[in-house]
Parts: sequence; structure tokens; C-alpha cells
Amino acid sequence: MAVFVLFVVFGFPMISVLIGIFGTLFLKNIWFPTLIVLVASVILMFTSIGGNESFLIWVIIYTACAFLGAFITKRFQVVS
Repeated sequence: MAVFVLFVVFGFPMISVLIGIFGTLFLKNIWFPTLIVLVASVILMFTSIGGNESFLIWVIIYTACAFLGAFITKRFQVVS
């Protein structure tokens, strides 16, 4: 159980940021990677977690992490 909590707190946000970065680099859009993380997190919430509504805050955090990763990547692409 402790490993799952650590993965929820540290692993999933890092994966979300990486999806945001690489999704922006390959798709040239900041919204598709964000949408992918949102849909995947909601599916995870209902399948693995069992529909627990308290996990919804983590869904929002993962989506925000993906958006920030994508946004920062897009800004660095414009500057270069």
C-alpha cells in the first residue's frame, strides 16, 4: 500500500509532465497531451481506485502537471 501511495504522489505527476512534454514535441499542441492525461486519469479513477471521489483532486493535479509541462515546452519552442 505504501508503494502505491508513493507512486500516486510522485510517480504519476512525473509521468504526467513527461506526457505533456513529449506530447507537445510530437503533436505540436498543448491540449492533446493534457486531454490524454485527463481521460487516462479518470479511467484509472473508475477502474483501479473503484470510483473513489477523493481521487478526483489527484486527477486535477495530474492534468495541471501535464498542462504545465506542455505549456513550458511550447514556450521554450517559441523562444528557440
